Amino acid sequence: MIKTAWKALRANYWGSLAFDVFWIMLAFMLVHTWQTRNLPDDDHTPPLELAWLDDMKADSILVAGETGVVYFFAPWCFYCRHSIDNLDELVASGKLPWARAVALDYGSVDEVREFISETGVNLPVLLGSSQTTQDWQIQAFPTYFVIDGDGQIVSRSVGYSTKIGLQTRVWMNED
Repeated sequence: MIKTAWKALRANYWGSLAFDVFWIMLAFMLVHTWQTRNLPDDDHTPPLELAWLDDMKADSILVAGETGVVYFFAPWCFYCRHSIDNLDELVASGKLPWARAVALDYGSVDEVREFISETGVNLPVLLGSSQTTQDWQIQAFPTYFVIDGDGQIVSRSVGYSTKIGLQTRVWMNED
């Protein structure tokens, strides 16, 4: 009976497609849940009082009243190298109000500068420390946090993200 039902499902194009999409989405959701299980939640936004790369100054790291992204990266990270430009392009195009990149797990400030130069990123870059890694519970790179206009974490993710993925996370959580 199960074998007959399986064959009937696989013979129906739309039923088969819906079945496959369901399982793929479930797998992605389970992996996402596992990857973000130890990250800070919406009840606690750790401090971001860090030094700016090249002494760039700002009144506030977070932008009050606007939803944006805090992006943690490591200069040696392959996925960071290929995803940070997605974030940079969203900010440059005005589709994302603001973003901050935080360098972690680097050997020297020159290593961070080289990464920024090679990727051509124009985002404001902060220099994180081992304390930043602890405060934000970063265990893998890149790690993204969507921060709302009140300074609260409203979404978090680990790993490569497309422009559409980043923009969707922000849109879903805008005030």
